[in-house]
Amino acid sequence: MIKKFFVTLIACSAFLVSCNNDDDNINNMPIESRNSLDDKAIEQYLNDYYFSPGDTINGKIVRGGTLTKFDSIPGNEDDKYPALKTLIKKDSNGILYAENPNHAGTGKDVVVSNDSTKIHISYNVLMFKATDDLTKANNPTQKYYGTFGTYVYPTYNIGDGSPVVDPSFYYFTPTEVEAKNGVKREHQELKNFIEGLKHFKPTERGLTDNYNFQGVIILPSRLAFARNQVYVGTGLSDLAYRDISFIFNFELVKTEKRTK
Repeated sequence: MIKKFFVTLIACSAFLVSCNNDDDNINNMPIESRNSLDDKAIEQYLNDYYFSPGDTINGKIVRGGTLTKFDSIPGNEDDKYPALKTLIKKDSNGILYAENPNHAGTGKDVVVSNDSTKIHISYNVLMFKATDDLTKANNPTQKYYGTFGTYVYPTYNIGDGSPVVDPSFYYFTPTEVEAKNGVKREHQELKNFIEGLKHFKPTERGLTDNYNFQGVIILPSRLAFARNQVYVGTGLSDLAYRDISFIFNFELVKTEKRTK
């Protein structure tokens, strides 16, 4: 548990510092304005990014499906790839998700709930705080989504790149000490990410095989932690992920029934 938090906090510290340095007018933006700005940012993102085709090694495609910005790789003729906007769907909860048509899952044992389903998952999770400051000096991208931070280190940068079992944003069990200090599951788990996973089937690739990301789940801030308290390893904070939206690029490799 400590290791998970240590990795998470290092990965996102620089991003959170920059967000917390925003002026009070941005931090205190009315909820309606925040929701509208998040939607504009996500719309731009969906226009700007696509699922990469991956690499061919020994006649097999691997490391495909990573979200890539158009025209960001020199010499890469990427106009032929569909933008996320052509693939994205929205469910009744407002969760945005898209399946990579080249790496769809075919397994049968889908996620029922995080209480009953254990998962093995590979991922790259980014976060952003949508901004209406489009000046180049303050926002180099000049996009509503601004700059991205890393929520947790990508699984392909951890160890041998094997999928992670039950990351804390999916399934979190507070220690006895944490529970006594008021830490609850809701302070780590992202319930709408869990709901989004229900739209995907596991790929059931070998756990040591190279990844191919099968999809994306996007949570605007109102469907993530919004302005609620979050456990950051040293205590609860209502500022750490305030108004932060999340992008989960992932492969649900395997599911299995959870045994207590």
